[in-house]
Amino acid sequence: MNSELVPYQTVGMQNRRERGYIFPVTIFISVLLSSFLLHQMENYRLEKMFYHETNQQYELEAMMKFSWDMVEEMLKVENELVSHTVTFPKGNAVITVKALDIEREIAIVCTTLEGRQYRATIIYNVDKKKIVAWYETY
Repeated sequence: MNSELVPYQTVGMQNRRERGYIFPVTIFISVLLSSFLLHQMENYRLEKMFYHETNQQYELEAMMKFSWDMVEEMLKVENELVSHTVTFPKGNAVITVKALDIEREIAIVCTTLEGRQYRATIIYNVDKKKIVAWYETY
């Protein structure tokens, strides 16, 4: 009778020895998976911010290009250019003109609805109908 209990007792002893092994491994795997999940969430947030920033830059550049094309067409048709504001679906552009001798200083300030700005100052020679200088800031 005692010989039959011996195999069961050794199985019980193995369970007692393994009892302290499973919990730390479970905690370690949980921490590892949680940190991986947090890392992926942070990457997603950064990518979302990057795409938003890229979209804002794209909108500003599109507004600047359209505004400059409009100003250039006006300069080709007539010599004098009047300061004005152009409204776009995602922002607006303010165009101001200062007359220098044979040149014009044209300042274009594009602003998105979120308040981002893109400024360009263009020196335009009226006689040659050419851009002398183009300075821009974001």
